[in-house]
Amino acid sequence: MHGVSAHAEPLDRFLARRLKLTWAAVHELVHRNRVSVAGAVVRQYHRPLAAGEVVQVDGAVLADGPDDSVILCHKPVGVACSHDPDDAPLIYDVVPAELCHPNLQTVGRLDRNTSGFLLLTIDGKLIQRLTDPRSKLPKRYRIGYAGTLESGAVERVAAGLVLADTGERCLPADLSCDAPGRATLVLTEGRFHQVKRMIQTLGARVETLHRDRLGDWDLPADLQPGAMRLFGIGPLSYGGRE
Repeated sequence: MHGVSAHAEPLDRFLARRLKLTWAAVHELVHRNRVSVAGAVVRQYHRPLAAGEVVQVDGAVLADGPDDSVILCHKPVGVACSHDPDDAPLIYDVVPAELCHPNLQTVGRLDRNTSGFLLLTIDGKLIQRLTDPRSKLPKRYRIGYAGTLESGAVERVAAGLVLADTGERCLPADLSCDAPGRATLVLTEGRFHQVKRMIQTLGARVETLHRDRLGDWDLPADLQPGAMRLFGIGPLSYGGRE
């Protein structure tokens, strides 16, 4: 049957992701009475779609398909999570044409010199949900550093490290020293350049930084730097928020 999936969503979001249009263009379709649901012309942009309802645009059925509003990317070093042309090259420049959307946004940011797990989506509510500090979504970073971490570094991080540059206290985190010049850090917050500032506070300097895990999701071993694929995130339960 040609209809929407059992996962209900607003009409304008369904149209945006299936037609890859901007919100303004979707609203114009509705405003011009070109969209119908279950055989009736629709005038409400945010009308919720029930499972199995048939959506038509100009009389043609618009079938549901893979929800490509969420994309998993293995962010390569050297690209910016920005829409500003002055920051080029941008992460959006490497999105495959079949996944492009003018309202695509990154879920949080990795700086230009950080690689790894990055999500992109057109779903603003999902972005808020994943980046809300109250969610305490864990993020795991693999660190290459120069210098030597100070004695007691693991314990200081576990107790809530006080950043040397601002005096701010970080939330308790999990630091492990894997080998000389190599460490792993798991955070549940996302301050500006936090990993680099924490390592600097501990007496060393970050040289390479790679995020390989977000929440319950690992970066797939077969996803090469710069590659992207559709991603189904499933339910979230961090910080008691569902």
